[in-house]
This record gives sequence, C-alpha cells and structure tokens, in this order.
Amino acid sequence: MLRLQLSHYRVVQAVRIHGTVSAAAQALGLTQPALSHQIAEAERRLSTKLFARVGRRLRLTSAGELLATSADTILMEAGLAESTLMGKTDTAAGEVVRIGTFAYNSYRWLPLFLKQLQHQWPNLYFEFITDTHKVPMRSVLDGDVDIAISAGGLAASGTHVCPLFEDELLAIGAMDSPIPDHGYMLAADFLNDPFITYSTIYETGFEEELLWRPAGRRPLNYLRAGNTEAVIAMVKAGFGRSILSCWAVQPHVDNNSLIALKVTPKGMPVSWSALVRKNHPNISLLNAVSEQLQAWCQVQFRA
Repeated sequence: MLRLQLSHYRVVQAVRIHGTVSAAAQALGLTQPALSHQIAEAERRLSTKLFARVGRRLRLTSAGELLATSADTILMEAGLAESTLMGKTDTAAGEVVRIGTFAYNSYRWLPLFLKQLQHQWPNLYFEFITDTHKVPMRSVLDGDVDIAISAGGLAASGTHVCPLFEDELLAIGAMDSPIPDHGYMLAADFLNDPFITYSTIYETGFEEELLWRPAGRRPLNYLRAGNTEAVIAMVKAGFGRSILSCWAVQPHVDNNSLIALKVTPKGMPVSWSALVRKNHPNISLLNAVSEQLQAWCQVQFRA
C-alpha cells in the first residue's frame, strides 16, 4: 500500500522548484501552514527527513532528492493517464468488447466488419483475445472474453449462440503430398503422416468427433503448432497433414501453396457461431454486435 498521495509529491516538487515555503505555497494555491503540514506529513509517513532548512530556504536531503526525481515521473504519468482517459470533453466514454478468436487467429474478414461497425458506434472498440487456453465455451462462461467466435457443437444453458455461417473442414497438405486415388481423405489416409494441430484439447464438432472416433483410428503422431497460421506454415513445409476450416485455408489454396481435399466422400460441414454469456452486464450490446455480425456473414460467406 502506498504511503504518500499525489499531493505530497506535488509539494516536494514545488519546494524544489521554488526554493521557499512561501513561493511553493503560492504556486500551489495553498497557505504556508498547509504546505508545511504536507511536508511534515510526508516525512512522518516515510519516517525520513526530506528537507533541511538553510536560512530562509529549504534544501532537499538525499532522500528528498530521490523523492523529487520520482515526483517528476509520477506526476507526468498521472497527468498523461488522466488526459488520455478523459479525452475531449464532448466525447462519450468508450466501450471495449473482447473477442475470443482462439487458435483460429487468421480472421482476415473480421476487422473489416468491426471497422464498419465502428462507423455506427464510434465509441465502441475491440480487442482480440488469443491467449486463453480454455475451450471457447469455458472462456465465455468464465468471463475471459465477451464474445467467442467458434465452430462445432455449442450448447450451454448460460450462453446465447448466434449462428454466423456454414463452412467445411478440409484436409490440407504440401503441394507434393500424395493424393489418394479416390480423391478425398479418409481416416486411414492420415495414418502414415504426422498430424499437425493447433490444439490437443478436445472440441466437439471437429475431426475428433466427426472422423477419428467413427473410424476407430487416429494418427499416431501429433504435432501441436498453437494456431492456424503456424499449422499452415508447417504443412506447407512438409511436416505433415492437417484439417482446417475452408475459409482459413482458401487463400493458400488459391495461390497454389497448399492442396486441399474433402474429408470423406460427403465432406465434413462445420457451423461457425458467436457465443455470449446470458448474464453478461452488457448483454444487450453483445447481442446487438452478434446479430449484426450474423447479418454481415450471411452476405460475406454467401455461396
């Protein structure tokens, strides 16, 4: 707990600058007794002498010099923080919405929507939260994020799920990866290569539930990369294969740096949604953002 208040730092700084109690008091708009009381109070709280009197002037002790130097930085930082937070007098306070993007961190389309939304609500700001190690549902319920964007099976009594768009999970490999004769990937086709994944935490609605378990087999060698961009980079370099959402890999397929194949003859569809906690204090705002994102995605990802 801090022993001194900002007023004590201002007094020490003023006496150093002006040299006398009377001049410092006048500069601060205080009476001389009030300023002297502040000095005595600071010395009492610190159990240290800050000034020594030389004639009519006060001279800083070594402890006082240290405090005065700190006062310059402390008061400047405090003033900067206040002016930054206050901003212009006619500007309303900003609201920050934390969006959990998790391992799928290459949301090249999301900033476009958020910028458009900010034209409607100029004082609404956004942060991307990617460093939570929980599954999206848990991050929302625990308050780590305000809105989670995730895919797969999402259901919890404490959350509202807003469907965004439909997508497909694709198998990806390096350009020289062998392609099965049947032209798509089955569980057996993954067994001879390392499987590169962004997380080994089980999530419903992905390959663990849709592919490995029904087939009763899974790759023997898993390599964890941490996020989708790292997964894609490792696959391009030939370290193994992976399965990712179509929207995340399509640009790399289009520029011929990856090959992408369907998983199973029928493919593996996946639904992306926005999750918010029902008892969130800003639930109305978060629902409004989610609904506008839903409408935007229906246009952006229209087949």
